[in-house]
Amino acid sequence: MKKIVIAGGSGFLGQILVRLFPKSEAEFVILSRRSSNKKDLGRFVFWDACNMGDWIKELKGAEALINLTGYSIDCRHSEKNRQMILSSRLESTRVLGEAIRSLTSPPKVWLNASTVALYLELPDADISKNEESKEMAKGFLADVGRAWEEVFFSARRENFRQVAMRIGIVLGKEGGAYPVMKKFTSLGLGGTQGTGRQWMSWLHADDWVEIVRFLIQEESISGKVNLVSPNPITNADFMSEMRRLHSPFGLGLPAPTPLVYLGGFLLDTAPELILKSQKVISKVLKDSKYRFQHIKIATALDALSKD
Repeated sequence: MKKIVIAGGSGFLGQILVRLFPKSEAEFVILSRRSSNKKDLGRFVFWDACNMGDWIKELKGAEALINLTGYSIDCRHSEKNRQMILSSRLESTRVLGEAIRSLTSPPKVWLNASTVALYLELPDADISKNEESKEMAKGFLADVGRAWEEVFFSARRENFRQVAMRIGIVLGKEGGAYPVMKKFTSLGLGGTQGTGRQWMSWLHADDWVEIVRFLIQEESISGKVNLVSPNPITNADFMSEMRRLHSPFGLGLPAPTPLVYLGGFLLDTAPELILKSQKVISKVLKDSKYRFQHIKIATALDALSKD
């Protein structure tokens, strides 16, 4: 059975892969500071995400290495947290690069997480950004993405395939944004947030897993790939669909921009995670003929609500 190593695989995205990936296709090894005896979560191997260690032998001859390591951005972006967000991504990527360069038989492909926050924010834009877009965003999260990818691609070696996965908002019932928004909506707080005109670039959890499988299998794909649905949606339309499914009587109190900032302060998170406008699609996946399982937000949320 092929071995897939997931660094930082104990979190939301990693565990979706382990749970939904066909069991006959791969054995999962999770590089993590945590430990677990539950085989359905993958085989856990300790690493500290910044130093070389015995974990390196797990990479030898692996089908793929997937790096999802990083301190959560869902926090107040204080100076301390900003440093944690940045250093956790750069250090883990750096040490993985060092490990790969030391191996005579490295993994066939290295998929490294990145972010759609790199793309220039254009509220009310008609044109979506894609992998060929030249104008890039400014700000903390964009700076993190640039530094992250710079470290990742600096680990090049001959005849070695690397993919920077610029991941949008992954919607899954196990974690991330969806359960939180579902709870707020069910309490009657599912109105438009901010102006409601900001764009969301989203991806259903099923497509997250299938795109990862696709990227592992398609040896012609390398470089930067956007992992997002082909149909970005505005916050207003997204919340309308959430109210349709989860709101009492379809009602929801709106949260104007000042209230979003107040809520961010009270919930110890960053308002820009809600207010930032990202309208992004993937030209690479379209040109490579990837077939999405969930194209429209309505059917994607219907599937989540029935799971």
